[in-house]
Amino acid sequence: MIDVQIELRKTARKRYVELAQAAHQDLGWQYLGSTYEDYYAIVSLYPDMGQTLDQGVLLEALIQGETPEQACALIAQSPYVQSQLNTHDQALSLMSAYGMPLINNYAQVFQAQEPPLANSLSRS
Repeated sequence: MIDVQIELRKTARKRYVELAQAAHQDLGWQYLGSTYEDYYAIVSLYPDMGQTLDQGVLLEALIQGETPEQACALIAQSPYVQSQLNTHDQALSLMSAYGMPLINNYAQVFQAQEPPLANSLSRS
């Protein structure tokens, strides 16, 4: 079970970095690094940048069709959230309060983009 959780974290972090690289270019930022550790180090020092990057990552995830469940995993493993929990000793409840509105907004936009199932079935 623990091995599965470790692999899920690694997968979410790898995907976060892929999306973050596209997002930071869209944000007009200079090169921020190429690894999760690079992003973690930067957003540990500049938390506001981490929040902005999380929003950019979610936008990229939406563009690329990630499900709300996948987006939730991305935010849970975001360098900002992890640095706040592990480096700055923030409470999990505070980080949940940060992440839940992001995920709720993401889910609403994601659902609005999908064609209703009834419409797609009637066209078949």
